[in-house]
Amino acid sequence: MAGNLKARLERIRAQGSSSLKPQVDGSLHWEALDLAHRQKSQYADPVTPATFPPPWVSLDRLVLFRRELIPLEVRAHETGNLSEFFTILCRGLIQAGPGINPQDLLFFDLETTGLSGGAGTVAFLAAFGEFTGASLEIRQYLLLDYPGESLFIEHIEKELTRKPHRVLVSYNGKAFDIPLLRSRFILQGRLLPETDHIDLLPLSRLLWTGLVPSCSQANLEAFVLQKGRQDDIPGALAPQIWFSFLREGPQGEALMNLLSVCHHNLLDIQGLAELFTLLLHIGSRPLEVLETIPFNLDRLALLWPAGDLQLAILHEAARRGSARALFALARLARQDSDWDAYRRYLEQILQVPSSAPGLSASALRLRASIALASFYEWKKGDLEQAEMYTRLALGLLEAAGAERRRAGARGLAPSINMKLEKRLKRILAKRQRSP
Repeated sequence: MAGNLKARLERIRAQGSSSLKPQVDGSLHWEALDLAHRQKSQYADPVTPATFPPPWVSLDRLVLFRRELIPLEVRAHETGNLSEFFTILCRGLIQAGPGINPQDLLFFDLETTGLSGGAGTVAFLAAFGEFTGASLEIRQYLLLDYPGESLFIEHIEKELTRKPHRVLVSYNGKAFDIPLLRSRFILQGRLLPETDHIDLLPLSRLLWTGLVPSCSQANLEAFVLQKGRQDDIPGALAPQIWFSFLREGPQGEALMNLLSVCHHNLLDIQGLAELFTLLLHIGSRPLEVLETIPFNLDRLALLWPAGDLQLAILHEAARRGSARALFALARLARQDSDWDAYRRYLEQILQVPSSAPGLSASALRLRASIALASFYEWKKGDLEQAEMYTRLALGLLEAAGAERRRAGARGLAPSINMKLEKRLKRILAKRQRSP
């Protein structure tokens, strides 16, 4: 793409295009821009197939289409047995599950005129991707002006219904893209087809929260897939660029910047498919993948169906110092009445630093000390150890309360302290009565 993207955007701003300048407080007032551009968007230059470079073709005067085939390094069906993992990946779906074929998947992403999702927000670019052999086929539909939305929505509907068992795959699509499409379909006198939907955002947060700066798709591509984008346009500028295109027409900088948005949208689909394939590999061989790509193994284990693989994942996470995994193993040991293992796991939790990764490390140390106090009082009858762990729990409780108060949060429930004080009095009384 000719020229440096950043320089092009700076030139657009220098031309005084107020629609391309967010306000200082970050509010873009898309509804106001929407109304203004609806009045100006009938540009003089006609749009022809020659206006946009190949492979763009015209489906209508106001709707364009292009198709790209992108080779895949690893095919989605080369990921082994996923029956256990699909219960996690597809949880909440009625029909989706181990019987899903890679060819049923439809990756999708929208570019819209705003992020609020209100009635005035319009989708102007839709991308769909599906696996075809060793390639990812990406199809994009571009709306050039508001009057073309009816046909634009019609093509989206055809994409969603081309195959009988479609399973959508998106990144935050359940919260944003689908509600937006539903409202636009209704405004065009249509109903959005119902399909199964896998949103990768919740699982990505579970696996990588705390390991990457944020769980945006761009961050996961950069830090997890190790595929940072070069000269990619920020997605937040897409609405402004489309409004600029409506005003200036299919020429010069306005056209080049809109093509950059289309390229960004295509990269979103490609990255989505690659992230999905990685998730399948994690689900097929979690311990093997962990050797090269870090993720929150303990969090994955707690969602995994009970069985030998879950135990293997928990033990590996515990070996790596996860208090969460150790506590889960302690609970399993208690269910099996393996009291020696139960005690051992709880004591290991107390060795985990409170500053260790994982929001629950300090809380689990408190819970482990309380559990050990109960264990030694009632199971072992060792009142000295029971007193020691009760006092430890009181100290951890006081430290946790002080930390929460420094952070401006409410303290812990007073009932916890009352129960521990009651336990301590009971243990001391028992010790006085003992010979």
